Amino acid sequence: MFPDILPNPRAVSMRQPTRVATVLIDTEEDFDWADPTEGTDYATAYLTRIADLQPIFTAHGVVPTYLVTYPILENPDLVRLFARYRDRGEAALGIQLHPWVTPPFEGHGTAAQSFGGNLAPDVEARKLAALCTRFTACFGTAPLVFRAGRYGLSRQTATLIEQEGILIDTSIAPRTSMLDEAGPDYSRIDFSPFWFGARRPILELPLGRAIVGWGGSAGSRLYRTLIRSNDAWAPLAGLLARIGCAERITLSPEGNDPRAMIRLVKGLLNRDRTILPLSFHSSSVAPGRNPYVRSRADLHRFYDDLSSILCTLSDDFGCRFAAATDILTLLDQPPNPGGRP
Repeated sequence: MFPDILPNPRAVSMRQPTRVATVLIDTEEDFDWADPTEGTDYATAYLTRIADLQPIFTAHGVVPTYLVTYPILENPDLVRLFARYRDRGEAALGIQLHPWVTPPFEGHGTAAQSFGGNLAPDVEARKLAALCTRFTACFGTAPLVFRAGRYGLSRQTATLIEQEGILIDTSIAPRTSMLDEAGPDYSRIDFSPFWFGARRPILELPLGRAIVGWGGSAGSRLYRTLIRSNDAWAPLAGLLARIGCAERITLSPEGNDPRAMIRLVKGLLNRDRTILPLSFHSSSVAPGRNPYVRSRADLHRFYDDLSSILCTLSDDFGCRFAAATDILTLLDQPPNPGGRP
């Protein structure tokens, strides 16, 4: 799959043995998750609550990367807020392409077209160009980090972001299939950062998600088979997770408690995966705006779990925190794009 959508994949190596963690935040409009289509209502005012989140990062020495969507860039107050964090060295900024709220609009968006990979090539190109242009106008610099909304890569996305000067892509969601929503299928892909690019190297930093457990690779294969099976067999995947044989975990305080995230980190480190991206959605700072944080009690739990895993990453696993683009300085210079992985 990699050569089809991300050309010339090459292995990543660290200059020195280092464990590094980074935080990536899908910084997006408040929208109806069940209806991500062109013309639906959205709002951005809730994002002022990011001010409640930022002190947690400051306390842990974390410089998060906020991946902003187009509506965020239309709100002058939010642009000033994020510019202030960036100028103080407290945050880094990147972009996330939500096709349904990014111009130009075609007037006939569908749920399937919430995945960029389902857009007509010229439409995806114009939407990405509009997002990059707006970002540059707002912040005075071009974006360097990109995520396709809903992880919806197309066969031309790599070329487009290469042309826009992107240095890091974060659009792969390992061990995840969205075929039932007309989206991409990454279920055969395991978590592992890598270089790609036809003319220059771009770092792929996937979502921090993997299948881990004492069952090893055999357990992972069985888990994936059960998940893809009919309804009669799929519940057995839950049994594998309960007995610790194989479970899919995401490095995120959304839907994953600290103990699960610790199991994931241990599993990744055992595979020599020493770059650990933690992700979540900005809407988790305001109860009722996504499935993960529905109440004030959920919000307190979210903050507690976030603080807990940040402490564990630094104190127990010896990770240093870095902004996403700073990870590039920790890596060996990649081979030429024409080289083999």
